[in-house]
Amino acid sequence: MALAPDSGKSLLFVMSYRQLIRIIVLLVLAVELGRYFFGDRKTENFAYPARAITLIVPFGEGGESDTFARMIQKAISDHGFLNQQVVVKNVGGAGATIGSGQARQADPDGYTMMILHEALITAQASGKVSYGPESFEPIAASGKTSMIIAVAENSPYQSLTQLMQAARATPNELVFAANLGAPVHYAGLILEKDLPGAHFRYTQKGGGAARFEAVIGGHADVSAFSLGEYVSFKEGGLRALAISSENRHPEAPDIPTAIEQGFDFVHANMHFWWFPKETSQDKVDLIADVIKKCMATEQVKEQLALRLSEPFVQTGQPMKDLLKDRIGKIQSVDATSPDVLPNIPFWVSLVTVLSFIVFWVGRRQSPRADESRPVEQSPLLSVATYWRTASWFVMTTFLYLLALEYVPIDFRIVTAIYMFDVAILCTGFQSDDLKAIVTKTYVPETVILVPLIVFFVFQSFFSIQLP
Repeated sequence: MALAPDSGKSLLFVMSYRQLIRIIVLLVLAVELGRYFFGDRKTENFAYPARAITLIVPFGEGGESDTFARMIQKAISDHGFLNQQVVVKNVGGAGATIGSGQARQADPDGYTMMILHEALITAQASGKVSYGPESFEPIAASGKTSMIIAVAENSPYQSLTQLMQAARATPNELVFAANLGAPVHYAGLILEKDLPGAHFRYTQKGGGAARFEAVIGGHADVSAFSLGEYVSFKEGGLRALAISSENRHPEAPDIPTAIEQGFDFVHANMHFWWFPKETSQDKVDLIADVIKKCMATEQVKEQLALRLSEPFVQTGQPMKDLLKDRIGKIQSVDATSPDVLPNIPFWVSLVTVLSFIVFWVGRRQSPRADESRPVEQSPLLSVATYWRTASWFVMTTFLYLLALEYVPIDFRIVTAIYMFDVAILCTGFQSDDLKAIVTKTYVPETVILVPLIVFFVFQSFFSIQLP
């Protein structure tokens, strides 16, 4: 069969595109292999630290963790506790697991550390990630802040009791803004446990600033905040219902405790500092000593007092014992309910397998839909078709994200529809015949290989932990 005049150029375009992709992949592999085998050796012969230290905050800017990290960063700089700067790097998303994943896979050379509270424990306990504190070297525990259950000022709920009674009367109706699998999420689960039949509907929101915006904006009915976050956000329209301490805080005597209202919710959040696993003990000890010095400065004590937080600090074996106790308490609470944390890998795998079966059976039982189509009409040979398909893909993905955020439909249904649409787009169809669309040559391979490739790229090249 003779090729159309433009088919040779189109084939050349496709081949060049594939060659470009291969070259990019090879370059990335070369860079990664070089970094793996040779590492950064230019500073290893100098006294530690010989360059700036990156401090990963696995939340967005403005939250409690970010504020605490920058407070210590400033104290280090102002008092010259290190001969190098500490650079804060915000890596928010996925309930702190993206940032913790990057810190976990960083080189254990002492130049990457992380500040993260019990979210590292709760994420593992809830099944969000497979790693936990055992994958890091703990440096210190610092600060101690009670937690506040808060609603918007115009909320009809005037007490924690009223809120929980409503959660039992209309289960899964009240929206609780939380980092799923993080301490704030566990606050809601503990309250539910104390009142059988009460259930919140959880929505994923990042740090304290994001949760505050969700509550004030009417996207959530309630959330939990550290006492410091509540102090910062109070004037913006928050009203406290309960504090998680055993007794009322002397600086916030009007906020009743959860215990007063009949709920066994006592918790003090604190910040843990971490190095990647196998970081040498001398570097751990040096940074631990720096953190202790920072916590002892008047400027840090004054800022902690303004945020109603205790200047608590612990290192060494006492800190490890404290960490062990916290792990035990968190693991005693079940956060794996499918209504709260759906088993994403299971449902994605199931839809992928079903898609493969449908397309494979359809292709076996139907003749090749494109056998009679001239070569010049093949979607692979049309640059215009390529860009049209790419535009449709972008729009479909945008609609999918909007549906996940705003349409009250089970995510499994929306995701199944999206995967089917993407499979159709990947065929480069030019016919309205659905039977022809589902019998294309590369649909099954695409449905199976694309998720695997995406996972490999994000996991290996970007150190991002996907669900």
